[in-house]
Amino acid sequence: MPSGLPGLVVTVDDPTAESSYGGLGGHATYRVLTKHPDLGETTVRHRYSEFRSLRKSLLEACPGVLLPLIPEKKILANSSMLLHDADFLARRAAELAEFLSQVTSHQLCMASAELSNFLRWPQPLVLLVQEHAAAQELPPLERADGVDGADPLTSSEGDLVAERDDLEAARIVLQRLASRQKDSATDTLLFGKLCQELSSHGHVAGLRAPLRSAADGTGAVAAALQAQAEANAVSELLLRLGRFARLAGSALEQVALRRKLAERAASTAKRLADVSAKEGRETKDSKRDRLGEEARRLSILLQELRDAHAAFTRTLLWELGRFRAAKEDGLYCALRSFSAANEAHSQRVAAAWAATAAGVAGAGGGVGGGGGAGRGAGVRASGGGAAAAGGAAAAAGGAASLSARPPLSSRTHEPAQSRAGSRRPKVSSPKTPQSGATRIQRRTCDPAFTYSTLRPL
Repeated sequence: MPSGLPGLVVTVDDPTAESSYGGLGGHATYRVLTKHPDLGETTVRHRYSEFRSLRKSLLEACPGVLLPLIPEKKILANSSMLLHDADFLARRAAELAEFLSQVTSHQLCMASAELSNFLRWPQPLVLLVQEHAAAQELPPLERADGVDGADPLTSSEGDLVAERDDLEAARIVLQRLASRQKDSATDTLLFGKLCQELSSHGHVAGLRAPLRSAADGTGAVAAALQAQAEANAVSELLLRLGRFARLAGSALEQVALRRKLAERAASTAKRLADVSAKEGRETKDSKRDRLGEEARRLSILLQELRDAHAAFTRTLLWELGRFRAAKEDGLYCALRSFSAANEAHSQRVAAAWAATAAGVAGAGGGVGGGGGAGRGAGVRASGGGAAAAGGAAAAAGGAASLSARPPLSSRTHEPAQSRAGSRRPKVSSPKTPQSGATRIQRRTCDPAFTYSTLRPL
């Protein structure tokens, strides 16, 4: 892989809004700082449009090179709004910095006059960069012009479109996942606050301790979820998906430019054939001489176009190979790191829930009256040790029950009469007043109660 000049660092920062003449409209400029340990610092300020002009110049000077895309220009009815949007300007500065970082580290671009003029490099630094670029070893580039023979990039455009779209879609989904995890943390924290408020009500005396325990525990759960969301929102995987999606878009741009060059060569070849045919039919010496001169000029131009197309193709093939190798390695490392980080975060979330469950169970000893007290003591004795194992067993059991459940089409339903006949007869019992807490205990806290015991009506 190519590398930039050791010690050379180029940064983009300090976005500053500058008003135009008369105070109407305006634009932002960015400080571009070049640092080298032996040659000191060079500073210049550029506006966004000048970065776009630089990239356009590099496209012409470095055919076939995958130049990183820079952010599109924002068009608003009131453009002054963006000039005072600090977050927008900071994001744009970071994207422009990434663009310059990749350009100054590419051996086919770093020595270009367009780049050194843009960065206002002093002559000693220009010579040092040119010497470093010349020392870089490029792999052998075989002839593959695709004009007269088979085109080696026939299927590349379709593959790159799918590649770019899939990378961008994965980035958007991952961004949405982080956003939803943040919403989940917010909702969990709100639930804890509501539990705290419910515990202050007078008619829930028996639930006061469990509700307060739930409020305390869900705070820790919300904190763990928030940490996971924040980590995913700035994960290396998210950044690399966006970076490689933009590079795939740059590759598509180069494929289109190469196609235009091939079309120009084909048009020149057709024109040369027509002129040569006219020259052969012409009887007048003066006209035949003019046609011959034009044919020679077109022949030279055609050879130049074919050589340029061959060089363009070789460079682009090399760049595509580098791009895919870097993408595979970069995404693998980022995906492995992302998976490990989320595993650790998920363990913290699960531990927080286990602690919450143990705390609620231990605080529920007074719920349910006299009979419930004994059960509450038993819960306190066994709840802490079995909370985590119980949660894992419940998750495994739920997954097994879902997988074992027959599909809807294979289920049989009993007739209404048979269902009615299978119901238990009502047994009258003396009505005794019960508190709300006791009713909840007997209906939902009975260890024998499961959702499988409910029968359809």
